[in-house]
Amino acid sequence: MNGFRVKYSSLAVATLLGAALVAGQSQAEPTPQPSASPSSASPVTTSALTEAATVSTRPTFASIPAKPTDIRAFQAWRGAIADIKAVGVQTAAEGNAGPWILSDTEGWADHERAQAAPPKPMTTPAQGDTDAFVREMLRRATPPPRAH
Repeated sequence: MNGFRVKYSSLAVATLLGAALVAGQSQAEPTPQPSASPSSASPVTTSALTEAATVSTRPTFASIPAKPTDIRAFQAWRGAIADIKAVGVQTAAEGNAGPWILSDTEGWADHERAQAAPPKPMTTPAQGDTDAFVREMLRRATPPPRAH
């Protein structure tokens, strides 16, 4: 327990020294900083400084443009949304009222399968066909000669 006193006393001293350093820094007088001379600056800098020095007028609340008149009012938007929803309800009702016409799907599938042509049977290629195919692929994969 006695070892804690040493540990905490050094922490308290370090905290007091840090606070004194911060207090001294805040009480110090600021030194004037040298200003850059615009004579050695580029023409862009000098023109920017000249523009910054000129007095310009600020916008006022009177310069705010009037409210636009060519836009749809809130109530018109509300009415258009209600119309779109009504058309959706009407379309859904018409779809539900119609008869279910998808019947005898198995018969239709059997009819279409009977009319469809079967795929060609799988055959193994002859060795000559394979060799010709490989030669053609190697010919196509060879880079063209360099032009010097």
